[in-house]
Amino acid sequence: MAQPLLLARELRERVGLAGTDQGYPGHWGVMRPGVGATTELSADQLAEIKRLQSLGYVGGSQPAGQTTGTTIHLSGSAAPNLRFYVSGHAPGAELIDPDGRVRHRWNFSYDQCRDANPERAAEFRPDRKGVTACWRRARLLPDGGVLAIFEGHGLVRIDRDSNYLWSFPGACHHDLDLAPDGSIYVLTREARVVPRFHPRKPVLLDFITHISADGQELESLDLLAAFENSVYASFLDKAQEAGDIFHTNTLEMLDGSQSHKSPIFAAGNFLISVRELGVVAIVDPRQKKVVWALSGMWSAQHQPTLLDNGHLLVFDNKGHEGQSKVVEVDPLTQEIIWEFADGPGTPFYSETCGTGQRLENGNTLITESDNGRVFEVTTDGAVVWEFRNPERTGPDQQYIAAIMEMVALPAGPGPTWLNPDF
Repeated sequence: MAQPLLLARELRERVGLAGTDQGYPGHWGVMRPGVGATTELSADQLAEIKRLQSLGYVGGSQPAGQTTGTTIHLSGSAAPNLRFYVSGHAPGAELIDPDGRVRHRWNFSYDQCRDANPERAAEFRPDRKGVTACWRRARLLPDGGVLAIFEGHGLVRIDRDSNYLWSFPGACHHDLDLAPDGSIYVLTREARVVPRFHPRKPVLLDFITHISADGQELESLDLLAAFENSVYASFLDKAQEAGDIFHTNTLEMLDGSQSHKSPIFAAGNFLISVRELGVVAIVDPRQKKVVWALSGMWSAQHQPTLLDNGHLLVFDNKGHEGQSKVVEVDPLTQEIIWEFADGPGTPFYSETCGTGQRLENGNTLITESDNGRVFEVTTDGAVVWEFRNPERTGPDQQYIAAIMEMVALPAGPGPTWLNPDF
């Protein structure tokens, strides 16, 4: 693989990351330039890297309806689980019950991360577009603490009372997962010129970065190399010649529970979604290569997850005649087992994000991110629960904050750390 053309510090200085450009508050990504050495980049190359560093998501820009909070709740049909979600309006998360009552809140800003690390302040890159105004993804931990991603800027760990524990000032983006030993795997990015794609124009390369339980970087796995080293290298023929060639948006560490069906499901392998290639893939980090991949059944997809039955549940953003659907597919036979799609009675579309979660009662919880809506459907497609983000802004409160993801906690009594009087 080609080496990057400038040291990271020099590149940051030359593209002017300390500038005063004003962006939108919310979810926009800022990419980390690569490290390496040679001589010069042209003015066009520097301008393109600067543009790539500003890719991301708006925190909330869709017209809002009048209803807020829980708008549908069919008791007995909807799951009773508590629900944890991340909203585009603020750097925090909330835990609600099915009636929409807030049971707990977390909040921690990017500025607080920088202030808590004065000795590493220079590593916390300026936020040129307001992307750190909200968390892109957060993981609720068993002790009530949270790991949260500031898109393109870093990762923070706080306790259940939002007290700072540590932060990692790397170009983290989109998703993370926990290993059994408590360490963390997170998606990261670097901007480089890679001659096999284009001799001059830079591209964004994605990595799976391993971080210790106390926030120290351990190693990184290059996803471009993982494709190149595999029988799935031809998927790279679909890549653009420059820019955001992968846009990997999902990272799930497999637990080995389905390895009896195929060795691709071995414990420690990673399930990923590469949006720009339209590919869902499994990566073996020991072999450092892709061991399974599938495309053509979705478009601009997000959040594939391996179900207990060995099937994949995938949020297909644009593959349903340009609209959205959630599909359950057998990854080995490619048989479609179940789907919920946009239709006349079920309007449903999210262009940029979205997630799906299969619940213990067999229902599916769907996050329609861009419209600030989450709903729960039965196997026959009946909507039995719906939540609309109460966070609004703009003239006459006309815009709704995105919901980046909502996750239902396991069924049963609430977690022991939860304050019953909150």
